[in-house]
Amino acid sequence: MSENYIPLSQINTYVFCPRRFYYESVEGHQVVNDHVEEGKIKHEHVHTAVTDRKKGDKTISRRQYLASDALGVSGYTDLVEEKTGIPYPVEFKKAGTGNWLNDQVQLCLQGLLLEEKTGVSIPHGYIFYIGSKRRRKVPFDKELRETTLQYVTKARSLLDSRKIPKPIHDNRCNGCSVRSICLPDEVAYLHELDQRPKRIKPALGIDNVLYVDESGCAIKKTGERLLVVKENEVLRDIPLIHLGQVVVSGNVNLTTPAMQTLLHEGIPVVFLSAYGRYHGALTPQVSRNSLLRSAQHSIASRRDACLELSKAFVHGKVVNMRTMLQRRKWQAPDNENPELKPLYANIQAIKAMEKRIPEATELSELLGIEGNASAAYFSAFNFMIKSRVEFDFHRRSRRPPADATNALLSFAYSLLTADLMSAIQTVGLDPYIGFFHQLKYGKPCLALDLMEEFRPVIADSVVITLINNRRIKPDDFTQSHGGWYLKERCRKVFYAAYEGRKNETITHPVFKYKLTFRRAMELQVRLLAKYLTNEIDQYTPLTVR
Repeated sequence: MSENYIPLSQINTYVFCPRRFYYESVEGHQVVNDHVEEGKIKHEHVHTAVTDRKKGDKTISRRQYLASDALGVSGYTDLVEEKTGIPYPVEFKKAGTGNWLNDQVQLCLQGLLLEEKTGVSIPHGYIFYIGSKRRRKVPFDKELRETTLQYVTKARSLLDSRKIPKPIHDNRCNGCSVRSICLPDEVAYLHELDQRPKRIKPALGIDNVLYVDESGCAIKKTGERLLVVKENEVLRDIPLIHLGQVVVSGNVNLTTPAMQTLLHEGIPVVFLSAYGRYHGALTPQVSRNSLLRSAQHSIASRRDACLELSKAFVHGKVVNMRTMLQRRKWQAPDNENPELKPLYANIQAIKAMEKRIPEATELSELLGIEGNASAAYFSAFNFMIKSRVEFDFHRRSRRPPADATNALLSFAYSLLTADLMSAIQTVGLDPYIGFFHQLKYGKPCLALDLMEEFRPVIADSVVITLINNRRIKPDDFTQSHGGWYLKERCRKVFYAAYEGRKNETITHPVFKYKLTFRRAMELQVRLLAKYLTNEIDQYTPLTVR
């Protein structure tokens, strides 16, 4: 039974919000935000003070462990005051003097566990508010005792059923540490329960990326900081708290202490070849959310479900490719220019493929539609490039990239793969089990699926901007083994442009609030997860105007 104890604090969470209880107790999410961190700091004094002491006619005992096989609940008290043989539990809360039912239930449960341990009837307990330094007396009357036992039963039932509750969607969501996972406003809107949600408040996505690709560099750890060192010279000095991801390219040494620290802090490390090809990633402990991955694998085994999801991925890609070409059309000074006719023809070809997507009955048919749309898109890619003499692009080629433009596209797609891999693993999905891309050993199929809608608007956009602004020039490349590759000294320019694009703001096509591409990537993965677990009815790709 001991392995199935519910923590006292989680009963408090269930009373406050059953959905948050589900995320923390069933899926294992433990998110620390400012509110949680403040509460932990204010509790440190309580838990580190002297264990037992006398104060007048009272004996004060801190941090007692209590457990009940009958209730299946266990946990630590903040403080127990014993007077005339009767122990009174005291629960510390960080601020306010609010009469919250969840706090009363937690305190009453401590009283019930103390009664079971001591055999003494306990009439009341106290809630001490750290902010105001006041305490509230809470009587353990019949009604509160019955309510407390009912909540314990309900929490146990939710653990057994593993069925996620609907969003509470009220003021309790403000400041909630799991809001960016729960997405209460978004889920409510998709179920037509509310107006469009306001701009998402919790931070999503990777905030800072460290790129290291200078040969001979070493990444070391000192204290709570990460150093990039070459020949005893410190090139970069970054606090770990400001780091979200590390991207290593080529001959760079990652020391064991740095590697262990990055894993412990949950910071992924992505490895690229010297030419920018994605090799793999050093990822922190896999999410404990086995329920989500089980749902993902179940959907992946159903051809009809894979087809419906694949249509969404392909639709997102095709619409965004068309948008990219249409922007070039709108920017044309002379729409009657006969040289632009191939551009118009390819836009129409993409529109034709877009209309065929809903009609596809097999994945193979959908692959053909996507392939034809991509062929039309890349046939018109040159129209988006101003320096066509220097960057003449004929067709998409991958291994090896046949020209400078292809080299930039491949590099951008490698970085985009790494970002989607990180977002997928943050959410708790399996990046190797996809729906549109065929399963192959070592192939991050889900990352490739989700990349489809982001390829034109992030990766391709970065490449076009760098070329048109002449920030990358033909002599910035080297040719090797039949392919073109960006020189090491020029990659910093590329990294800066790529990060800049991810930080650009767009309007989400469904929710209509503004967010960055960086945050949109994780949001889309979370929406996919909610579709897989039947929280929402369909997955809608990110499309831009």
